[in-house]
Amino acid sequence: MRHHVETAIVIGGGIAGCSTAYALAQRGLKVTLFEHHPTIAAEASGNALAMLYPRLSGDNPLSQFSLAGFWYTLQWLEELNLPQTDFNACGLLQLGFNTRESARIEKVAQQNIVNVEHVSAHRASELAGIKLDDDALYFAKAGWVKPTALCNRLIAHQNISTITLSSVDYILNHNEFIEVIVDANQSFCADIAVICNGNDAHLFSQCSHINTEAVRGQITLCSATNESQPLKTIVCGEGYLSPAVENMHSLGATFSKEHTDLEVNQKDHDANLAMLKTIARPLQSALLVNGGRAALRCSTPDYYPLVGQLLDATKLLTESIRPNAPTHSLPWLNGMYMNVAHGSRGFTSAPLCAELLACLICGEALPMQETLAGLLNPNRFLLRQKGLKKLSKQIASS
Repeated sequence: MRHHVETAIVIGGGIAGCSTAYALAQRGLKVTLFEHHPTIAAEASGNALAMLYPRLSGDNPLSQFSLAGFWYTLQWLEELNLPQTDFNACGLLQLGFNTRESARIEKVAQQNIVNVEHVSAHRASELAGIKLDDDALYFAKAGWVKPTALCNRLIAHQNISTITLSSVDYILNHNEFIEVIVDANQSFCADIAVICNGNDAHLFSQCSHINTEAVRGQITLCSATNESQPLKTIVCGEGYLSPAVENMHSLGATFSKEHTDLEVNQKDHDANLAMLKTIARPLQSALLVNGGRAALRCSTPDYYPLVGQLLDATKLLTESIRPNAPTHSLPWLNGMYMNVAHGSRGFTSAPLCAELLACLICGEALPMQETLAGLLNPNRFLLRQKGLKKLSKQIASS
């Protein structure tokens, strides 16, 4: 860890970059955020609405992480005091629309999680405001947020300077500071740098070893109708359907690793509309497409994001390292961190991960259990490749 950290460079202006910049700025650091698009939240963080809910399957580490991120985001949003037009805790229903999903929601319900309850189809219909055919898990505190409004609120912090339409070409790690070269000829320096640019992170030599994959998702926007207007909560089956916001429902989202084009297509609109049969069958014929958006999520094979300090991959692969070596003896890249690969749950995982990163950088107590934080180790795939499985489950810095 670099002591007396006062300045930071954050690369990427999605929810990971904006929440990371905010967490550091809240601690008094002067942050410069670079985004290569004309506006922030222009890629995977740029949908009209982001749904805030955890995907739970039982009492396993991934579910624990999902739930921790969900609760953290809700508290964080309350502290940000966004207007109800930008954040609405309208509640969410996860339907038991088949045998497997019914068993899953029953398993989750047995954990007695606060503000999460199993409800009958009749009660679910009352909560939703439309007729539903299945029992459900009801998340009373879940809701939606407008991503662009949230990200703009974060970067309005007095300690954050945002530079758009600027591409970071490469990063130089000097002994006492980090230098980034922007648009081929501009140089910016800071004590630390945090890479938060999703699928483009691997373009930097310091991140060439990370294991991520691009997953295309298309959402469909549907105009509200007399049949759909009464919907009060988010409802999830195979996909999700939001209540009408500004007379428009968000429906989605598709999931494809085969295609990476960003052209909105009718095939994916049809796939989203077909998912309505697992949500609210009567609306399948009532809703009409009125737009959409496609983006590439950044994900990992184990579904955990990559959060923490980076190792020097070349040194790690060439040096002899004992499986029980102390973490401080590893070849850390001084001042180099990352927060990427939040998949389709970025708005319930990136804020907590930003807080974790800020705590690591500033030497504060972690906001989650150390064993859970260790699962996010951004070097974990490389360490496993080296046969250092134990070290891959630890998150630490030099």
